[in-house]
Parts: sequence; structure tokens; C-alpha cells
Amino acid sequence: MKDRFFRNYFLSRFLFDFVFAYAIYNLFFNINGLSVLQISLLLAWWALNAMLFEVPSGALADKWSRRKMLTIAPLLKAICFCLWFLAKGNFWVYGLGFSFWALGSAFTSGTAEAMLYDHLAFLKQEKKYEKYLGKKKFYFYLALGVSIIFGGFIAHYKISWAIIFSVIPLLLSSFFAWFIKEEKKTLSTGEIKYFQHIKIALKELRTDRVLAFFMVYLVGISLFSGVEEYDQLYYKLIGLPVFAFGIIGFCWSLFNAFGSRLAHKIKNKCFIFWLMPLLGFILLSLVALIVKVQAIIFLLLAYFLYSPVRVLIESKIQQRIKTQSRATITSLSSFLIELSGVTLAPIFGLIGKSFGLPAIYFGFALLLLFLSFWTLFNKRKFI
Repeated sequence: MKDRFFRNYFLSRFLFDFVFAYAIYNLFFNINGLSVLQISLLLAWWALNAMLFEVPSGALADKWSRRKMLTIAPLLKAICFCLWFLAKGNFWVYGLGFSFWALGSAFTSGTAEAMLYDHLAFLKQEKKYEKYLGKKKFYFYLALGVSIIFGGFIAHYKISWAIIFSVIPLLLSSFFAWFIKEEKKTLSTGEIKYFQHIKIALKELRTDRVLAFFMVYLVGISLFSGVEEYDQLYYKLIGLPVFAFGIIGFCWSLFNAFGSRLAHKIKNKCFIFWLMPLLGFILLSLVALIVKVQAIIFLLLAYFLYSPVRVLIESKIQQRIKTQSRATITSLSSFLIELSGVTLAPIFGLIGKSFGLPAIYFGFALLLLFLSFWTLFNKRKFI
């Protein structure tokens, strides 16, 4: 039974992000007439939708069936790519597609992590959560890598095919999610109504300052993932052919995958939480200054450093949570991440319009520098 859970769980998670469109969707928008500012507004719209859906979906996952939510999520995401395929350059249809994608992502955000933790709690293996979360991230990045490299080659032949073919793995993701065995939720103390989960989550954040600190750190480090949205435009700027987008994306995924897989081996190295943002600042600054093909290696190294830290801080949050509203609290962290995305995407879009695309990377670098110093002054909380 244990093997059946992990088989269906990891297959569903793998296929949810086995999306050919990831290799080229911002390029797809650009080719269909959208500017960098318009693309940034679409990304902000996606983040706004995700932010609005996050906490309600997390509370729903604590109240309702997490298995059913993981089954519905890929179907919602599939609608996005169907709409994009039919959009023919229509900005508003692209925005509607992002709304469905955001809702599908919100259905999995918090839900998937809480289900994994509860299953390990059922097996009395909570202390191995970093290892299994790292494995989940490994499959996530592996799915990205394989689908991106194929997506790049598909798009080289016909770019719209990379969009519509992305629907097939999502249907399979929904299929495997339906067969995941769902255990009882950790620390169940009786019936809790939907809105009570939100109240419980907010109260726990107010009373546990270390948990709140971890949440703020997660938001800060997750801002770094926002730079990925501009990578395809950066590749175009330095003159890479479209098929090479997939190759670079595959390398990006491998760097992230192995970084995530190895995270549990450095979980007691507290200095990594301030050192990684500092190194990220240096690497992104080089990306902004060089603006040549050689700069890609600095970008990949920055992603490699980011991935294990993300796993470790998410694990610290899960282990710190004491109430039954686990998915709600996890979704609250995603809510804060999306809130920052809503705020920053238009700002960076304007920076790119005014000073050029490389300035966006330098802006993200400065955010990482601030996070590094803030963490260094509060390093005792990580001990």
C-alpha cells in the first residue's frame, strides 16, 4: 500500500508539470504580438488569481478531499492551454487561460505537500519529510526538463503544437491522482468547519513568531523564481535559436532537480540560508552585466543554489505547523508569494521597458542581497 501511494502520488505530480508549453509560452506571447510589458501584466494577472484562490483552496483541502482536489487540478490547467491554442493573439483570452492555470495550481498548492506529510505521519516517518519533499521536487524538475527539451523541438517545428500537446500529460495526471490513497489528516481533533481552518491558520502564525519568520523567508527566496519568467526573452535577446530554448531549459531543470534531491544532506547547515541569497546576488548581477551566451552558466548556477534552500525552508514550515489546518497554512505562504508577484511583476515590466531586459535581473539580484543581510542578522532562528 505504501508503494502504491508513492507511485500514484509521484506520477501525478510528475505529469502535472510535464508541460511542453513551459519551453516557449512567453516567446509564444511575444511572437503573437505581445510586448514585454503586456507579458509582465499577464504574469501579474496570473499571480493575482493565484493569490485570491490560494487560501480558500487550502482551507477546502483541509475540509474536503485532497485526492479529489489533486484530480480536478490538472483538468483546470488543461483548459488554459486549450484557450491559448485558440486565442490567436488575443490578450484577454491569454488572461482567461492564466485564470484557469492559477486555479489549478491553487488546488495543488498546499494540498500536495499536506497530503505527503500526512501520509508520512501515518507511517510515523515525519522526520524523513525533507527527503520525500526533495524527491517530489526532483520529479517536478525532471518533468520540467524532459518536457521543456521536447517542447523546444516541437515549437521549432510549429510553436502552437507545444501549447495544445501539453493537455495530454495533464489528463494522465488527473487519472493517477484519482487512485492516490488518502490518509486521515494529522492531529485531527474532530469536525472543523471551512472558515475555522483560516482562523486557526492565522492564529498559529500570530502566536508562533518563528513560523512567521520562516514564511517571510520563503516569500523572499521565492521572489527569485520570478526571474525565470524572463529567461525565454533573455535567450531571444542573446540570439539563441528556438530549439535551444528546450536544451537550456533541460539543463535548468537538471540543476534544480539535483539541488532539490540533495537538500536533505545539508539540512543542518544553517549558513546556507544567508549564503545562498548572497551568491545569487553575485550570479544574477553577472547575468545582467554580461548579456552573452556565456552568462547562461551563471544563471544555471544561481538556480542550482536556490533549489535546496527552497526545499529546506518548506520543510521547516511543515515541521513547525502544530494544527490540523496544514494545507491552509501552506497555502497562506503561497498567497504571500503571489501577493509579492502581483506587486513586482508590473514594476519589473516597467524596469525592462525603461532600462532594458538585463535591468530586471539586476533588480532581482538586489532583492536577494537584502534577503541575505536580513537573514544573517536573524540567523539564530534557523538553529
